[in-house]
Amino acid sequence: APNDSLIASGSQDKTVKLWRATDLGLHGTLKGHKRGIWDCQFSPHDRVLATASGDRTLKLWSIADCSCVRTFQGHMAGVLRVRFLVTGLQLVSSGSDGLIKLWTIRTNECESTIDAHNDKVWALDLSPCGTALFSGGADS
Repeated sequence: APNDSLIASGSQDKTVKLWRATDLGLHGTLKGHKRGIWDCQFSPHDRVLATASGDRTLKLWSIADCSCVRTFQGHMAGVLRVRFLVTGLQLVSSGSDGLIKLWTIRTNECESTIDAHNDKVWALDLSPCGTALFSGGADS
């Protein structure tokens, strides 16, 4: 988490577990995806966590009570990576469908889709200042 108090681990058992960094005790379990978790990331500002799943969705979770506060749908295959943009108001995701999508959290809308890969997009990250997006796919 941004304050280094929690660690998140996603699993193919469809859950994410939140662990206290101080003693590695379980803080809570996030349940709601229908397939395994490929990626998760804490928001840089809010007390929420984003998850990417093989069930073709992204979810946003409250860290306080481990509840799902938003679900984002639009990928046509499993979602492999998720990242918060620097402001924490938008997410970017990549998937097995070869697409990269930009989401606005407040509206739950996909604002843009980049179709620049011919196969799964396994790697996705942003530059520290947030002005560049990097992706790596299974295509050559």
